[in-house]
Amino acid sequence: MRDKTLGGLMCILSVLIMIGYFYWLFLVPEEMTFMGRRFSEWAVIIPVAILVYAILFIIAWIGWTMASTPPPLPVSPKRSEEKGETST
Repeated sequence: MRDKTLGGLMCILSVLIMIGYFYWLFLVPEEMTFMGRRFSEWAVIIPVAILVYAILFIIAWIGWTMASTPPPLPVSPKRSEEKGETST
C-alpha cells in the first residue's frame, strides 16, 4: 500500500472515530444505560482505563528490562596508565 493511500485512509478513519466518539459522549440519549451507568459515562471511563493501563504497562516493561538486564562490565584502565607512562 502506498504511503499517500495509507495516510489518507488513516486521516478518514480518525475523523470518523472522532465523530463517533463525540456522538457517544454527548448525543446518546440519557436513558440508554449499561451496567447501571449511562453510555456517556462509559465514554469517559473506557478511554481513561485504557490510558492508565497503558502507562502502567510501560512502567512494568521498563522495570522488567532494568531487572533482567545484566550489569555492564567494569571498565579496565588503559595499559599505558598502568605502567606509569605518559604520552606527550
